[in-house]
Amino acid sequence: MLDAPAANAIEKSHQCMTNSLDYIATKTLARYPKLLQEVTPICRRFLQDQKKEALLFLDDYMAVEKSYVNTNHPEFVERYELAAALFGNHDETKDGRDGGQAQLHIPQYTYNSAPAPNQSALTKLMDRMVGGDAAITEERANKEAELMEKLLMQYFTIVRSQLVDMVPKIIMRFITKKIAKLSSILIKELYTDEKIKYLIQESDRVVKKRKASSKMMQVLLKAEELLRAIEIGKNSDFL
Repeated sequence: MLDAPAANAIEKSHQCMTNSLDYIATKTLARYPKLLQEVTPICRRFLQDQKKEALLFLDDYMAVEKSYVNTNHPEFVERYELAAALFGNHDETKDGRDGGQAQLHIPQYTYNSAPAPNQSALTKLMDRMVGGDAAITEERANKEAELMEKLLMQYFTIVRSQLVDMVPKIIMRFITKKIAKLSSILIKELYTDEKIKYLIQESDRVVKKRKASSKMMQVLLKAEELLRAIEIGKNSDFL
């Protein structure tokens, strides 16, 4: 039930990171199209590998959560005590401490045999449902079934809250922080004597634009020389 949303969050984070890298590469390497063609697939392959590692870790984490229901979890025990109020009786007591307020009493259950000291709250409840010294009425059984349902839902809530906290950490650990390794990977795969001259070749559009700019610069320099010559000639005539 929780696997799909968690995996979807990792998928979306991976897609967002991929789009960001594509945008940055396109903007910064537009001058070198051959280098851009080499960099983009390396970045995407790196992010794809990191996404797989993140999903594998998520699968392992979910398998751990499914392997055992920890009914001794502190939050679960607290919720158990609150849910057990379904069996409580309200007695009116009046003394100097309670000021006449009604108090809720949680009954003490009896067992055929003494429960183990470390017995979980859910195990105790199961023992009570299986049998005891007194017969369980239908109403009582319905209440215990209701309590069981509430406890299971409460444990599901605990696991969900832990997963909500865990997913951003998985994304940060396996995707975001691993980006720092990408620069060294790019240098290792691209910075070779055979590739470097080929990769830094500029696009035809940039080359044509540079040649046109160079010609225009030459024209402007000649025009400047002519203007200076004319200015010098006028000054000579004046003298």
